[in-house]
Amino acid sequence: MTEQGLLERARGKTAAPLSVAYTPISTLPDLRAAAQLAIQVEFTTVPAYLTALYSITDKGSAAYQALRSVVVEEMFHLNQAANILVGIGGQPKLTGSVVPVYPAYLPSASTTATPYVGLYRASQAVFRNVFMAIETPAPFTAPPQGSDYQTIGQLYKALSDGIQDCVEQYGADKVFTENPAAEQRTDIYLGKFGGKAVKVTDVDSAQLGIQQIVQQGEGAVNPTHPLVPQQPYGAYEHYGARTDGTYGPILGTPYELSHYYKFLRVADAPDFPDTLPIVSNPRVSDFTNATAVQAVKAFNIGYSVMLQSLEASFTKAGGAADSYFTLALPLMHNQLPTLANLVMQLPVFPDGDPTVGPNAAPTFEYVESASFDGFLAALQALDKLLAGQGLPALLVAPVAPPAPPGPAPKHREALHGVIDGVRTLKSRSDATGLGL
Repeated sequence: MTEQGLLERARGKTAAPLSVAYTPISTLPDLRAAAQLAIQVEFTTVPAYLTALYSITDKGSAAYQALRSVVVEEMFHLNQAANILVGIGGQPKLTGSVVPVYPAYLPSASTTATPYVGLYRASQAVFRNVFMAIETPAPFTAPPQGSDYQTIGQLYKALSDGIQDCVEQYGADKVFTENPAAEQRTDIYLGKFGGKAVKVTDVDSAQLGIQQIVQQGEGAVNPTHPLVPQQPYGAYEHYGARTDGTYGPILGTPYELSHYYKFLRVADAPDFPDTLPIVSNPRVSDFTNATAVQAVKAFNIGYSVMLQSLEASFTKAGGAADSYFTLALPLMHNQLPTLANLVMQLPVFPDGDPTVGPNAAPTFEYVESASFDGFLAALQALDKLLAGQGLPALLVAPVAPPAPPGPAPKHREALHGVIDGVRTLKSRSDATGLGL
């Protein structure tokens, strides 16, 4: 199906009835399964948002900045959902069969009321028909839903009710018995972005974690409502765009727009930044440029190692270095974005023009046997292919900070930075015995 057909298909899913058969969560295994499902739902949105993010060439544009803030907060949602699962005795799973294969629906979602999620080049149509549809607020009276849910908010309503019901049935001590082999994470740093990771130990902390996730996605404040003149918890005063659409002095900390309304602003904006000419929903089997094929394969191995590191960060390391800060975070913020930027500037055909396209894009496929050794070997094989091609400078500099000053680097210069970083990460992994 064409990209336009997929987007029209997504846009048409708005009129499904709300009465869907629902079985309340009444057992601890079902409660843990619901929390794992929430992790997978959050997980599925991230590569879709990242593909669009990486395709935007103007990193200072409102579209890029809005989407970047959502990606960071989605990772917070994943972390908080994982904390809930650990807090009720489970172990978060982020590798193997739970890794999404695109295009796909959100895990266990209604296929008549939710969008078909793909890896798309950014556009206002994608923001409106896919991203807004993912974050669509539940109607005020919408019931909880487990499988076949129509909005993410209803899925979390089912989890929230399930926690309450299981506590009433089994007692809080039985429900909130943390898995001794697992570990919650409250030390993630979001910078200027919203949310604060909560350690889940009881009903109140679990419900607070759920509340943060739902309010950031669907929203808890009507953005057309003017801000109150002053808020007692305000930490700064400045001039800027207010949530009611006006510009002027802001006293205290303003409400943050939900993901849905951030996407709506981008979709309704009078213009949209340029994007790299990538194919949407890429398939390596469709590429005939061997360099593009190798670049995507290398990305997928690195992506898989990152997921292994992230999953390991929710286990008790037994004295080993924390795999989140030593491995997963550097891969997420440095090596993978730079490599994705390079991939998106390689034509899918041998004689293609990268300024016109079609260009390749990461496919975000999980490689079961992935390791740092395999990642380095794949990157070095890519370097050999690039060496004989005499490619011009990258059209857009790598997105990983700090951005290099002056002209954009050559393809191999950017790749060498990735290789050097991966060598360092491999040394850390070897030294701490993480086995990646």
